Amino acid sequence: MSADKQTVDFYDRTASTYSRDTTPKALPTEFLSFARLLPESCAVLDLGCGGGWAAAAFRDLGHRVTAMDASAKMVEQVARLGGIKTRHATFDDMDWIKSFDAIWASFSLQHQPRQDMAQTLENIARALKDGGLLYIGIHEGDEVIRDNLDRLYTPYTEQDLRARLALNHIEISRIERAQSTGYDGREIDCMHIEARKIG
Repeated sequence: MSADKQTVDFYDRTASTYSRDTTPKALPTEFLSFARLLPESCAVLDLGCGGGWAAAAFRDLGHRVTAMDASAKMVEQVARLGGIKTRHATFDDMDWIKSFDAIWASFSLQHQPRQDMAQTLENIARALKDGGLLYIGIHEGDEVIRDNLDRLYTPYTEQDLRARLALNHIEISRIERAQSTGYDGREIDCMHIEARKIG
């Protein structure tokens, strides 16, 4: 299993406090927008689930949820929530074939080294059913950094990400931009992307 070790180590060390600190008091707009698109009782993958607030919210909406993360400690946090299948794995380990109606990847793909992103997006496309929905939350830009918490960040421009998704027959339908403050205190430009696999 391969992933950026320093990034995973951070999430393993801080799983409990990070989960608490990043669970929103109210479901964010981008979640509600994506959730409205989903068919009833569908199969959802929370990809890079962190503490699992989104997985729990999808579960509460009646969906069948699988939560995956490279951090074993984060997966343990999610398992305690109940009613959610969990898997400790990296993006490279994804082996699902047309298994999910929707995939939620909220600010997780940006931790993947750029040279591995092509395979990751191929794995995502393979895991989605034809017509399946994809949400990506990601930092916008082109400068790879390691933040002061030792986490790797690989942002993308809209043009680059749109082209990469198109290679995997995934078409962006909506992009919302926002500014936010990261867990490390940095001001960041974000993209909230809704897309669909064209089967």
